[in-house]
Amino acid sequence: GIQGWENLAESSHLATARKSSPPESGTGSGSSRGSRLQEPQVSWKLRFQKREPLKNVLFILAERARDPNAKKRHMAMRGLGTMAREAPDKVRKHKKIVLDLLVYGLYDPVSLEVIHESMKTLTVVLGKIQGKGLGSFFIDITLQTRTLLDDENDSLRYSAFVLFGQLAAFAGRKWKKFFTGQVKQTRDSLLIHLQDRNPQVAKACKTTFRACSPYLKLRKEYSFQSEEDQRNTKLYRQLSHYHPEILQFFYANKIL
Repeated sequence: GIQGWENLAESSHLATARKSSPPESGTGSGSSRGSRLQEPQVSWKLRFQKREPLKNVLFILAERARDPNAKKRHMAMRGLGTMAREAPDKVRKHKKIVLDLLVYGLYDPVSLEVIHESMKTLTVVLGKIQGKGLGSFFIDITLQTRTLLDDENDSLRYSAFVLFGQLAAFAGRKWKKFFTGQVKQTRDSLLIHLQDRNPQVAKACKTTFRACSPYLKLRKEYSFQSEEDQRNTKLYRQLSHYHPEILQFFYANKIL
């Protein structure tokens, strides 16, 4: 439960603090996102006494999420996922902090493992908060997720399609115009990965294609090549040959 891994996080952090030496004055961690401040163990213990249990954990995970060590950043993303599954109410209460850490991990400049764990955890968190109160995080998450749909790593592609499908469900009125533009730019990737070499990725892509279908409805700004029948010939041919069930779904919902 929460208590168990909270204790583990505390002891692990203190052990790390004992092993690490304080940074030289005036130098940073080398990250463009800013350097971390290290404090004496006594200060940490005082913080643990004053803060409620979940905030203790969040405070530790926030430090780890920005640690120069990629393994610790990866552990932080995984810890946030555990928190989201075991204490969803608390995560909803502190969602801005949690989302900020996850978006930070999603844009990790070095580690694909950190990015992947961030995406998986974001999928859990978005489900728990039902996409509410995302604010500008919605844009940050969408832009980065879209770039990962064509990644060479199968697991990364799979998680990206799952998360992108979730974003389609949570765009709402506020981000509808923005997300419609993103789907337009993603359409080729969606078509390609319907036939992905990995069956699980292809399945996830098919589900996401359906979730994105409302954003593919015809509008003036998205005029197709054939003005006579107002259909995208390439889309029609590919779907009719490889995925007739999706084409049928589109017709039933007056998308084509």
